Amino acid sequence: MMKSLVLVACLMMAYTAMADEGEAKIVLIKNILNDLVTEGHDLTIEYKLFNIGESAATDVHLADSNFHDSDFELVSGMTSVKWERIPAQSNVTHVVVVKPLKSAGFNFTSATVNYVAAEGSDPTFGMSNELGELNILSLKEYKRVHASHMVEWGLFGVWCIPSIVMPYFLYYQSKSKYAVKPKSS
Repeated sequence: MMKSLVLVACLMMAYTAMADEGEAKIVLIKNILNDLVTEGHDLTIEYKLFNIGESAATDVHLADSNFHDSDFELVSGMTSVKWERIPAQSNVTHVVVVKPLKSAGFNFTSATVNYVAAEGSDPTFGMSNELGELNILSLKEYKRVHASHMVEWGLFGVWCIPSIVMPYFLYYQSKSKYAVKPKSS
């Protein structure tokens, strides 16, 4: 989260220095919300669009071509979205949920944004940050590391029973053998 805020601040300063006065300026941040990226489990990707300009951005198109049908199953959301208008000094968030179908290293590249910065101007093109290559864990590896291991714990308990019962049994036999019996009167 802090890394995203620092990135937004740096991009805002760069755009402010470079862009024309009175135009819309869109900053796009792409972020994965999951701690672990695992085959067969939902992967949540969040896109934040910040309009740091002085006017509204119109005809805004967000597109991400990372998630091919052969590698990912789309669970919810869309990888291509359009907004008619994003007001000045405001932001918009879009979330996409996909399910990885394969385990391997996967390169998460930039998403793109196209928008009209001012009335009558040509469309402006921008890109998000790149997340780089992330390793998608296989389902087998995920279960090995994060499963409850109930069978293993059950077997461990069964194997511990002799080491607990045998000393007690020996103690009880010894106590019975050497215990002083009360005399009857």
